[in-house]
Amino acid sequence: MTDLNSGPSASALAGLRARAAAPDAAAGDCLAFGQALLQHAGRDKASQREALAALVRAYQLDASCEPTLLHTIAQTAFVLRDWALVDSATGLLLARHAEDANALIWRAAAVQQRDDFAAAEALLREAVRVVPGNPVALHKLALCIKEQARFAEAEGLLRQVLMLSPDNAHALFDLSELEIRSGRLAEGWAHYESRIAFAAGELNNAQQALAAISAHWQGESLAGKTLVVYGEQGNGDCLWAVRFLPLLAERARREGGRVIFGHDGPLRHLFERMLPADLPLETSLETQPDFHCGLMTLPLRLGIVDATGWGAPYLSADAALEQTWRERVEAHMAGTRGNRKVGLVWNGNPDHIRDMRRSVPVGQIEPLLDVAGVTYFAVSPGRGETVAQWRAKGLDVVDLTHHFQSGFDDVAALLANLDLVVTIDSGPAHLAGALGVPTCLMIDHVSAWFWGDETPETVWYDSIELVRQLRVGDWAPVVARVRERIEAVGRR
Repeated sequence: MTDLNSGPSASALAGLRARAAAPDAAAGDCLAFGQALLQHAGRDKASQREALAALVRAYQLDASCEPTLLHTIAQTAFVLRDWALVDSATGLLLARHAEDANALIWRAAAVQQRDDFAAAEALLREAVRVVPGNPVALHKLALCIKEQARFAEAEGLLRQVLMLSPDNAHALFDLSELEIRSGRLAEGWAHYESRIAFAAGELNNAQQALAAISAHWQGESLAGKTLVVYGEQGNGDCLWAVRFLPLLAERARREGGRVIFGHDGPLRHLFERMLPADLPLETSLETQPDFHCGLMTLPLRLGIVDATGWGAPYLSADAALEQTWRERVEAHMAGTRGNRKVGLVWNGNPDHIRDMRRSVPVGQIEPLLDVAGVTYFAVSPGRGETVAQWRAKGLDVVDLTHHFQSGFDDVAALLANLDLVVTIDSGPAHLAGALGVPTCLMIDHVSAWFWGDETPETVWYDSIELVRQLRVGDWAPVVARVRERIEAVGRR
């Protein structure tokens, strides 16, 4: 990102900012500042939001000051997920020109956020009619269809997109997720590599350094070679994929090569316990390798075309921490008779692109919390205010997350002391499954590819029971089913 605080550009922006903020600012002042800031903002959301506010102010002062201003406002609001502004801006655009394909696509995204998929699909089909054969419009339609769980139809549209634009990495990636979801692992893993093309601009420093000094591993023999595997994507992805490292170590051992896991972060110690002795973890680039690859590439390179047998636990909590957490949990259970201990994750990181769909609103999770003989333990930190409100209502919910000092090691130690975990699709779900903790996973209507389709089981984690939404946004039947499951724990 360009540094806005140094050089002539910073000085020029400061002047434009001052003029735009003046009480007598004209539309042209706000427009000039908004355009300049947007040009220099890169991916900085705060700068993009400031630019958008200036552009909106320019439009309010003089809607005719720039012919493409409304389009810029709608597009920037779309990037920032300001759906209310997208809605209003595209409404004005379509009132002017009903066949504005960009406005139709942006408006469909805003409508889709309200779970009105019929209206979103109609808008996208109109965009496809207006610009036939346009891969962007077809791609957006495919994703809208996918969100309605019409997977075969979505796949057909994605294949049309790829006929029109064979090098479309995003479309290939979306296709790969449909293939993996349906169990076509060989095709899915191969197409999943398309992420490398569009993730190139998001590599961290360590990954950039690896790319500069070593080749991307294509599955070549490791005889006399060193391969560094790095963690990638989110915590859940790493927790899922780390299971393949021992198999990779076995191959390297057989071929006479060496593997190193390059990883640093809250999962580090959890992973170190499960690695073979000859597969060390390095937190910095100490070894110059011959090859590198991401953790999510391993299923492809190891030929994992059948998920059978991969559901057994493969991670463990630290023994000392597990004892510490046992004492903490039991201290809160003192005075209760035979209470079951249930972990609870009802919402996730709000910045996650699917968080609105995967999280259960507080009011809709509450019917779960008054099961007699159950003490609930919040697993995600930062939810103390909500827990305090529940406790004020007499609900037995405990938040010990202020004791989380050792990253996911503390989370693992807490989970190991519970009878059951109830969670949404998030990092703790993967962690509970990897530990073998009995888990009820509440998943939205169209969830991540890890969880497959329709069945109440997942091949990847034997201890997880899936409770699926039947309709988008309808959590009531899911919560009712999970409540039955919790009640059953006490009857065993």
